[in-house]
Amino acid sequence: MLKRKRINYSPRVPSGMIAHTEKGHFYIKGDKRFKFISDRARLSWNLHEVNTTESAMSDVKLSGIVGFRDGSLIRDISTNKLYLMVDNKKMLIVDPDDLIALGFKKHNAILVSKREADFQKDGGNLSGR
Repeated sequence: MLKRKRINYSPRVPSGMIAHTEKGHFYIKGDKRFKFISDRARLSWNLHEVNTTESAMSDVKLSGIVGFRDGSLIRDISTNKLYLMVDNKKMLIVDPDDLIALGFKKHNAILVSKREADFQKDGGNLSGR
């Protein structure tokens, strides 16, 4: 039986994917990369992840931190407030009818820490009316 030699190849991850290097997980956007505020934020993006190395990604500059994906329903565990992520901002849900109209239920929310919630810019109140 022939054994195949495993080739160690670390790709440069293209835009729109997540690169996993020895320094963590990064969202790749063009020639920039953004570290995730937390694993919960990373999972909200539901994107393909590629294992690679810092060496392979050396030309992709670290440009900041990224939080939760637009469309994510988050609940700040410290205040119990529900927010919907819209245009990279957290919008407070003040009317349960809005939550229902959007097809969400409270249990769909991602529980987040105060630090994760505070990281997200405030977008005001969500008003569906």
